[in-house]
Amino acid sequence: MKAVALDMDGTILNDEHIITDELLSLVSSLQEKGYYIFLATGRTLSDVQEVLAKDMRPDGIAAANGMVAVAGETILADETLDEEIVRKLIEENRKHRLYYEIHTKDGRRISFKEDEISLVEELEGPKAETVREHEWNSRQKVWKEHLQLEEDPDLKEVVKVYFFTNDQEKLENWEVSLGGNKAPFITSSSSEHNVEVMKEGISKGSALELLLDYYSIDPEELIAIGDGGNDIPMLELAGRPVVMSNAPEELKDQFPEVTDYPNTENGVYKFLKEALEEKE
Repeated sequence: MKAVALDMDGTILNDEHIITDELLSLVSSLQEKGYYIFLATGRTLSDVQEVLAKDMRPDGIAAANGMVAVAGETILADETLDEEIVRKLIEENRKHRLYYEIHTKDGRRISFKEDEISLVEELEGPKAETVREHEWNSRQKVWKEHLQLEEDPDLKEVVKVYFFTNDQEKLENWEVSLGGNKAPFITSSSSEHNVEVMKEGISKGSALELLLDYYSIDPEELIAIGDGGNDIPMLELAGRPVVMSNAPEELKDQFPEVTDYPNTENGVYKFLKEALEEKE
């Protein structure tokens, strides 16, 4: 194995969105031994940089579910969603009333001011038991600190649109509606309570292929670790796919190698310590 691709939320981040000092130290040690470390996340590039500890320097980042890919200072992919598609998505969502965030290239999260009531409705009630703690914490934090409500936002630099609901049936109906749309976009879900829309043909797997090609690494030499449905393309790509113990059962059924510990108990650190460092 020559490279490790890591999801962030629910994987290397605990439910307070922190990377442990032990994992930071291990990642640095692995890089010194010649391993390449990639991050593959649904977060935008600016969001990744905001969350990352200053002393973690990945060799590559696949951000916004593959819409952006960078290797050091080299940009390998830099995609955006068509403005008309974004407007049609928001208009259609008004029939379903899911909470949503429009993520832009510069790191802003935007919603239309006219949708404020339906956004609040999704966040003011109690958390459904099936909503993961880290996702609920993120929504509350974004609503209170980051989400910008605008009358007529600029939609020319959108990298993805994120939809969330407490109600699984509501999400299923929304996914059916999205599936009936013939517009050129693709959907991906990191949990059973969200769905994200990106440009057609884009995924964490497509971005990782660019990173592997850039560093002349074969996919069979890649370990990929994730916990959600949006990780499936990179898990399918990797020679050694690994799923977090906190992942849904259907993902564990598809990829049988599972960490012994969840993200809340330093699962990635403990797995890599045994799988790579101690074998050295």
